[in-house]
Amino acid sequence: MLRDFLNEFQLDWATAPLRSSLIPGEKLNGKRILILGGEDSLRQALLWSFFAWNERKGVSLKAEAFGRGEEIPEESLKEADYLIFPGFCSRKVPQDVLEVVEWLENWEKLLEKAGAATKARLLLLSDGRVFGKLGRGFAASEYEEGQTDPLDGQYSSQYAMQAAEGFFLSWAKEKRRDFNILRTGWVYGAQIATLDHPLSRLARLTAEKKEEEIPILSDQDSYLSIHDLLTAVQFVLTCCPCGKVFHVSGRDSDATAGELALILHRNFPELCRLNLVSGEAGENRGILLNTQLLTHYGFTPSVNLEDGLIILVKSLQNTGEVFIFDNTYLGKLEKVHEILLAYLLEIDRICRKHNIKYFLAGGTLLGAIRHKGFIPWDDDADVMMLREDYDRFLEVVREELPENVFLQLPWTEKGNHNPFTKLRIDNTLFATEFTGHFMEMHNGIFFDVLSHDKTGNHPWSQKLHLMITMLTRSIVFNKWGNTDIKGGGAHPLICKFVDKAKYLIPMRFAEWAQNKALTFFKNRKSDYLYDGMGRNLNRGAFPKKWLEEAVYVDFEGYRFPVPKEYDQYLTYLYGDYMQMIPVSQRRTSHSIVVMDLGAYSDFHLREEKKEERKIADAFSDTAGVQ
Repeated sequence: MLRDFLNEFQLDWATAPLRSSLIPGEKLNGKRILILGGEDSLRQALLWSFFAWNERKGVSLKAEAFGRGEEIPEESLKEADYLIFPGFCSRKVPQDVLEVVEWLENWEKLLEKAGAATKARLLLLSDGRVFGKLGRGFAASEYEEGQTDPLDGQYSSQYAMQAAEGFFLSWAKEKRRDFNILRTGWVYGAQIATLDHPLSRLARLTAEKKEEEIPILSDQDSYLSIHDLLTAVQFVLTCCPCGKVFHVSGRDSDATAGELALILHRNFPELCRLNLVSGEAGENRGILLNTQLLTHYGFTPSVNLEDGLIILVKSLQNTGEVFIFDNTYLGKLEKVHEILLAYLLEIDRICRKHNIKYFLAGGTLLGAIRHKGFIPWDDDADVMMLREDYDRFLEVVREELPENVFLQLPWTEKGNHNPFTKLRIDNTLFATEFTGHFMEMHNGIFFDVLSHDKTGNHPWSQKLHLMITMLTRSIVFNKWGNTDIKGGGAHPLICKFVDKAKYLIPMRFAEWAQNKALTFFKNRKSDYLYDGMGRNLNRGAFPKKWLEEAVYVDFEGYRFPVPKEYDQYLTYLYGDYMQMIPVSQRRTSHSIVVMDLGAYSDFHLREEKKEERKIADAFSDTAGVQ
């Protein structure tokens, strides 16, 4: 497992191609990949990115990397399906002419050695320095030329890279081999060595809280995160035609040094000591690439410049803290957490008063066990109950809720068709990408209350019950959103038929059928439950005994009930639940498109509320749990 060897930043970029929907894993299955030469850390990163595929079921490959001077086994070359040459990409080029000539001679010898790989597809990595000088604002396309000036300090880099590409093209064509060249912008990434370009330099200065003056110039550079470089390499090999040269840079990642400084100022105001000053317009010494060709073939980078900079600076700080994007939700996520905690305390009060058993659920439960509070990037909270407790909760909750909290159910609000209970705060907005299409509904800050229902005791009855629940829920949800029922799993034909028929079924009947499906085993004896209301329906049934007993755990300084068998339950939901999601994906779980905290933008829990809860916590610790 890669996590046994890599830290969370390295694991993030090493698994980026694996997570991407762009790479067809079946085309890599059974392949042998050789990575020859290049800068050490880039060569190693490429190797890790291929190894990652061996952790996915149904994909197995072999990857090997060989640095300068290392002997390449003849067998490896003969069996290789892909040969990757990192070349000078993201590597310092010798400035002495004799050293350049020596490197090119060794490069030619490496190509001749690689001639034994008769069935391999070849990929050479290069970067935009091959163009030399470019006019201001001129983004070089693949077959265009920059300006060459032998007297320029960068001429040796341009000459060496052009010569390396030329040797490679001549050799590949002479040997009649399938090949590509992939040129990059300035490569950067956490825990990986890169050239000293403006982005890497400014990120380092910020992390070290050092002061420096940055001239405001109009010259732009193209930047590329290591995540997208690794993904682009695999994309070119598996999805693009041979014989072409491609350029790649990051998402929204063309910027001047001044723009980089502004991004750093915005995200690290306590650290960034970079001062923008007037500067004379100089000649462009950077890289600006036109990447339309690779985009045309379907490649889309995943990491934008701001996120990449934040990840890089925080990795350089090396504080040991769990990584999170501090700019999530315009800086309001911490306030949303405090509001959700108030919700949770209110639900706990109601359940204690009426002796209703409940548990923290989903990501809230995971956060309690792994973080002793909210998952730092989570933006919602859930509790779960057994059906009998859920029904009792609905009987009393209206009388108990504060006046400013709305109980949202299909029968309390026309147009709402969620199968579970949402509590929403009046005069606030927290609309998701889906509910944002229904602004006539109450779209306030929400808290979810879900029921776990019984299902059959036998595998065949469970499968049938889950299928019926899935179909009825799909009819309601897709009829509500006027969208197609997609997928179908083992029942694609049934789903296609239901998708066509859903418009003929009245919504009231569809909801009745959905509720009948959810509660079908309500009065039957069963030892199994399922998450019919939530997002874990496809995970199937689980033993009822997992939710029979509660224990209290710490959560944001309070104590709340979780299943005593939380380890088995969380493993059922998430697998290895103590492993956090990749660094670059630690944004919030809901796509909130409209947010307004209203009067709660400066919300704080009252001190007397905290004192009341301390007494209740002490009672639960000494008296046990219902």
